[in-house]
Amino acid sequence: MNKTMKQYKGKVLKAMMMLLAVSFALAGTSTLSSCSSDDEPYFTVSEDDDPRILNTDLADSKIDRKTNYKLEIKVTPVHYTTVTWLLDGNQIAEGNTIDQALPVGEHELKIVATTTKGKSTSRTLKVTVTPAADDPALGTNASELWVAPGSETTIHNCKNLGTVTKVMVGGKEVAFEILEEGTAMKLTAPADLENGDYAITLVDGDGVEFPGGTIKVTSEPKPSMENVLWEGHHYVSWDLGEGDPNKSFNKITKDQVAKWKEGQTLRVYCTMKDDDAYHQIKLATGWWTDLTSPYEFGEGNVVKFELTQDVLDKMAAEDGFICVGHGYYVDKVTIE
Repeated sequence: MNKTMKQYKGKVLKAMMMLLAVSFALAGTSTLSSCSSDDEPYFTVSEDDDPRILNTDLADSKIDRKTNYKLEIKVTPVHYTTVTWLLDGNQIAEGNTIDQALPVGEHELKIVATTTKGKSTSRTLKVTVTPAADDPALGTNASELWVAPGSETTIHNCKNLGTVTKVMVGGKEVAFEILEEGTAMKLTAPADLENGDYAITLVDGDGVEFPGGTIKVTSEPKPSMENVLWEGHHYVSWDLGEGDPNKSFNKITKDQVAKWKEGQTLRVYCTMKDDDAYHQIKLATGWWTDLTSPYEFGEGNVVKFELTQDVLDKMAAEDGFICVGHGYYVDKVTIE
């Protein structure tokens, strides 16, 4: 009897173990069948799920205009979510990846993930796109970027204007002319613009648009933008002996010169010493290296000099700036 009972218990235990094994097997199959065979790692089966952007490394970026902006976004639920890309509020792409050129400037890039049920989430990044080295660019002299409606202005210290075929001010195409071997541009402001600040857009032969800064179009009189560097009444004659304080005008300090920028305008206001035989001025470095040719005074007695990077480099290397010549007084020096 005991032997029979033991055999019976053994069979029951064996059957229970087999049943338990089958249960585990079925549970495993069920688990596997509930997982996706989809290659994408965050697949979910319900379109009712809230959307999520799963990237953990999203960051602001800075790129060159000729470098495409590239990014891939991972979302869930992957089969029920659409990704749209908005640049400054305008849609520029759709899909999980973007690989395209962006215009020059500082932009807000908004990435929006929306499900088929209308649920959405988003991330916002800052993207700065800098001009390429050979992109056209205009000078930044504020005085030259102030013009009356319908009038002309000439902008100096420009770069790479050879490819420009169209110029727009405030979205309106304007007449223009490239001058001085591509380093200056004369343009005519639209006559029908109201007083205000307007964007200049340069367009090349391929239709690529480049920002040209902002121009003030206004009927208001242009204010003086000159900053006085020195004022007095200093006589100059290179006929005087070495060591004489009036052999040159050297009242502008090297610290002042170091603050000057390319594109600024230097003005030297003078009066004549009537009893001198002749009147001539020349701008030079502190080492008497010529920056201008000898200048015979005409009406106004004002010498106007546009600063270039080459001139600034010379003055930095050769002890600053002086005026030389004969028969005049320096009354004021300004920078604009």
